[in-house]
Amino acid sequence: MASSLPETQKAILFNTTTKDTLSLTKTAPIPSSPSEHLIKVHSTAITNGELTWAPFVHWPTLHVPCYDVSGTILSSVLGSKFKVGDRVFGRVEAGREGTARQYATILPSEASLVPAGLGMRDAAGVPMSALTAWQGLFEQGQLSLAPFVNGAGEVENSDAAKGKKVLVLGASGGVGIFAVQLAKLSGAWVAGTASSRNQDFLEELGIDEFIDYTKTSVENWINGEEGRRFDLVLDCVGGASMLDGWSAVKSHTGVYISIAPGFREPEGGKPEGVRSKWFVMDSRGEELEGIGKFITKGLVKTCVDSVWKLEEYKEAFAKTASGHARGKVVLKIAADEE
Repeated sequence: MASSLPETQKAILFNTTTKDTLSLTKTAPIPSSPSEHLIKVHSTAITNGELTWAPFVHWPTLHVPCYDVSGTILSSVLGSKFKVGDRVFGRVEAGREGTARQYATILPSEASLVPAGLGMRDAAGVPMSALTAWQGLFEQGQLSLAPFVNGAGEVENSDAAKGKKVLVLGASGGVGIFAVQLAKLSGAWVAGTASSRNQDFLEELGIDEFIDYTKTSVENWINGEEGRRFDLVLDCVGGASMLDGWSAVKSHTGVYISIAPGFREPEGGKPEGVRSKWFVMDSRGEELEGIGKFITKGLVKTCVDSVWKLEEYKEAFAKTASGHARGKVVLKIAADEE
């Protein structure tokens, strides 16, 4: 354990009683756990809607939010492969205290070394989004065998999904950006919905078909043509877009996966034979390590919408809540690191 730790720290606090109050304190305690690494937080990322999770988890009255993190390990954990001084990133499980503070804790199983060539601010925006996209495509969606980088540095299963079609609803959001790239990496043909301002960006990521949801619905784009329907629809938006997306899934063989709150089937029921599921991602450090190898090789790009100081937390949360962020909104907490 580092001997030069302060007695207290800066932290953002969410009041779970009033449910709409965020504040900044300078007197939060320094956490400690024998089973978790203490880390000096470099950056943390906000998940849209995370402040609404209070009824589903056991947070204290004053709770530290934000669960995606990058930082430097300050303490050892028996049996962990990480050591003091390692630069790590990961996703802290939302039932525990978050990482919008100068010092936080993370389980060894939730962490991975920051990929070579990836900055700490960008690293903080990766874990939840990338893991959700990965699990949505290859585990829940069963698109294909998952691609991976072997010991020789070569990508295997890069064409395992060849011939399959994937639709990503909300392709320019945090999860959508990774879903587009990972689906393409597996060999699938990929379409996605977003507004026109994100078209060039998504085409740079390799998307095959861009659907401007402000000009046409998915249902109108499909126009009853069976050949335009998809093997897998990944809903990252919810609401009206989620219901619109049902028109795009193939009958009998299609899969509809959603990560958005309020998931429901269309009126009259889902298409015959379609498998559907709403899920919440699991934080898996080893899985994150595998995704990090694609990032290092330049095969998957990260995207941070904006970076804010800890003291600018109100603006950062407002930007996230707007629903128009491209990628993740990040709070940079460490003042002496890049």
